[in-house]
Amino acid sequence: MHKPATSKYLLVNLWLMTLMAGVFQIRGAAYQWSEDPDQSLVLRVQDRPIARYQFAHDPSTQHSRQQTYKPFLHLVDPITQRTITKGPGGQFTHHRGLFIGWNRVKVGANRYDFWHMSQCNQIHTAFLLKEISSRGATVSSQIDWVPEGNPPVVREVRTMHLAEGNEPETMSIIDLTSRITALEALELGGDPEHAGIQLRPANEVDPTKTSFLFPEAGQDPRKDLDLPWVAEEISLDTSTYTLIHMNHPANPTPTRYSAYRDYGRFGAFFTAALEAGQTLEVKYRILAIRAKMPHREQIEAHYQHWLNP
Repeated sequence: MHKPATSKYLLVNLWLMTLMAGVFQIRGAAYQWSEDPDQSLVLRVQDRPIARYQFAHDPSTQHSRQQTYKPFLHLVDPITQRTITKGPGGQFTHHRGLFIGWNRVKVGANRYDFWHMSQCNQIHTAFLLKEISSRGATVSSQIDWVPEGNPPVVREVRTMHLAEGNEPETMSIIDLTSRITALEALELGGDPEHAGIQLRPANEVDPTKTSFLFPEAGQDPRKDLDLPWVAEEISLDTSTYTLIHMNHPANPTPTRYSAYRDYGRFGAFFTAALEAGQTLEVKYRILAIRAKMPHREQIEAHYQHWLNP
């Protein structure tokens, strides 16, 4: 039986049409990559930054190494130019923007921590692609995961396609693909708090105003597995943002989402065992909105459109 349209469903459809227009259209001729002196690759739209890929690695001193031991992506509010993700320092200095790592990487009898980066480094070695099109901008970064004093154990190719929405509320959409190649047989291990593909908002988030939304009412990310997405609302200064982390169904299972910390770090965690030369590919979408949390149906509609454009 055909279900009559209601204001709720009309709202969902209107939001989805607006969001789709924002994803696949740009505001005039716009996208531009530029490298800043601090070794960040900045994506600008009509001279307004929307993202910064921090790829520097400086091992010359212990301090500079700690500042640059992993590459990550910053998200920027193009209206206020406020960086809404966290860099080095602050609460848990190893939490940085959109980042990837596992705290228990087992290679033979050795254990390496590519989360806290204890005597480990993730080193950007080359840009394999920097591209601009009418649908956004794409960058591919080759990253070696290197225990200090040893050869690399992982060679990762991290590809990010970024686009800005047409509507002011839709700041950016990031499609992240990570191809992780084991250079030796290894296990990616850890726990949801210290491993996976994670997103950390700025250190100044108001912890009393952080909230999470899951695909179904009553879900518990500590117990429920393989959630298709998790959304988080945060408050920074006088602005409210929603960050949505989407998990592609082809990604490894079981996946657990760590999504309950009031300071805002959240993301997807899984374990994997790889033979030497084997490559694991994972895909995620991150949606950043300058607005309060959308309705659950709105997020699910966008998720389904991502899977079936």
